[in-house]
Amino acid sequence: MIDYKKLKHTINKEYLIDVLKIEKNLESTQGNVYMVYTKNNKYVLKIYDDLNHTKSMTKLHNDLCSKFNIPGVIKNKDDKLYINFNSKYLVLYSFLDGIQIGKIGLNNELVKKIAKELRRLHDSTKVNSYNLNNVPFNDYKLKRKSLLHFDLTKGNIFYNENKIGFIDFDDAKYGSSVCDIAILISLLFFSKKRGVDIDNMNLFIDAYYNSDTKLKKEEIKYIKEIAIKWINHTLENNDINPSTNESFKIKKKLIEEYL
Repeated sequence: MIDYKKLKHTINKEYLIDVLKIEKNLESTQGNVYMVYTKNNKYVLKIYDDLNHTKSMTKLHNDLCSKFNIPGVIKNKDDKLYINFNSKYLVLYSFLDGIQIGKIGLNNELVKKIAKELRRLHDSTKVNSYNLNNVPFNDYKLKRKSLLHFDLTKGNIFYNENKIGFIDFDDAKYGSSVCDIAILISLLFFSKKRGVDIDNMNLFIDAYYNSDTKLKKEEIKYIKEIAIKWINHTLENNDINPSTNESFKIKKKLIEEYL
């Protein structure tokens, strides 16, 4: 259990801000995310157990927030990216304004913007600069590798003022860039409720590769297999509730049939 009084005191002292309230983010599957409110601002607080993961995440966000629309890390009074708290590691992130794309609905322009921004992220992170784990299944060791968000759900992609934003890099990996494409396609265009959105899927692929036809030809043949491998890995290695389990199995069936 979190001692909210102690947590509030620690944040006030370490970050020199006047916290009004702290609320647990109930949408977080890991249960380690909190909203921090002051009079004029709000922040996202994450409490991590693992030091190496904390260092990876803080370096990633601190490096990339000036180039991409992702949350930055708020440094404490001593210019530190994280602080110790109850034998854990506390990181305060800026709040990313915008609307989750799941609350907007996909349209052609939005799909193209997401594709182009993901390609830009991949092109900018070809080296494993953040000590990220490799992809936990066979990604065919394709030549093009990059940082992988690895969890591009509709809740982790934001839209604001004509810009795409990404949040929640805690599952980030390093490996073949096509893995992110396969995962995003699985999450955005194959659904238990909405079925298969082939048109937007093809639009996404075309916008991502743009005129790079050689790379497209090399990679797209692996999208289906990697999508299925990712779903199998997710089902085998996570404690998923029955409804979500069923949704993933339906995704898999649709992918096998249509992709």
